[in-house]
Amino acid sequence: MIVTNIDQVREVIPINARVEFSTLRPYLILAEEKFLQPVLGELFYKRLDDLEDPNEKEAVVVKKCIYAVANYAMWHGFDMLNVTFDDSGFLRSDKDSGLYRYQEENLKSRFKNDAFDHLDGLIEYLQNNISDFSEFKESEFYIETSDSFFKTTSEFNKIYNINNSRLVFLQISRFFDRVIDFEIIPTTGQALFNKIKEEIKKDNPDENILKLVPYIKKTLAFLSVAYGLNELGLKLTEKGMFFETEESGSDSNIKTTMASNELKEQIFNRVKNTGNSYKAMLFEYLRSNSEQYPEFTQLNDTIKSNPFRRDNAGKKTFFV
Repeated sequence: MIVTNIDQVREVIPINARVEFSTLRPYLILAEEKFLQPVLGELFYKRLDDLEDPNEKEAVVVKKCIYAVANYAMWHGFDMLNVTFDDSGFLRSDKDSGLYRYQEENLKSRFKNDAFDHLDGLIEYLQNNISDFSEFKESEFYIETSDSFFKTTSEFNKIYNINNSRLVFLQISRFFDRVIDFEIIPTTGQALFNKIKEEIKKDNPDENILKLVPYIKKTLAFLSVAYGLNELGLKLTEKGMFFETEESGSDSNIKTTMASNELKEQIFNRVKNTGNSYKAMLFEYLRSNSEQYPEFTQLNDTIKSNPFRRDNAGKKTFFV
């Protein structure tokens, strides 16, 4: 285990001095096994687990791991840590002095968001210092994201503001493949797109390919948000898009309501139009610099030579 004592947890979360490590240990183990290790990979996790005298960068990584693991453990174990179990079943601990329901929900949400955001910070640090952590390059996570246009949440956030939320990014990323299949590949052609994906994995990618990446990333970001609006629902959260309204009451609870259909449509149209504008800019750049992209030129030559691919706006041509 990377988190091996209660003092490490207290550096992250101000827990009571009476809380023993054994109380949190089951949730810390689960957090490392299910949350941290799949990202780090077996080899790199073992390196960190075996550390006795970490160097400066290793110490930074361990600290980031502790922040992510501790918050995840508190989120995942929150309900069980607030109950007792005996021969009469589950009972709420200290019910008379417990939190209000809204305070519990806010706290759980805070733990969850902090866990994922710290994990994202860990990933970004490792990627920025990859020469010092060669074992991380062997992880399934690193291999799978090596040709991704957005390797971290912060890269996406520079284009579309999601408050650097890892959870929001994970929700939006579900639509990346759809945008690539239906919007980007029809613009670039499959051959050129395959070349782009291969080049961005390299340490020194082709400069002409790199010039396309900003157009693709902007198209991908805005259209992924547009594709997700109907499914995620104005405020982007890990639960969807919501209006947040504060209602007066004894609990000072903050409740959320779904955005109206009219407002969702306005936002959808604005985001979609922006994405389509970036897609048009990508196509125009390729057309204006086609000599640098032979795969794109071949695609357009094929389209032009195909008698069935023509402008039939006047509806005067039909084939039988």
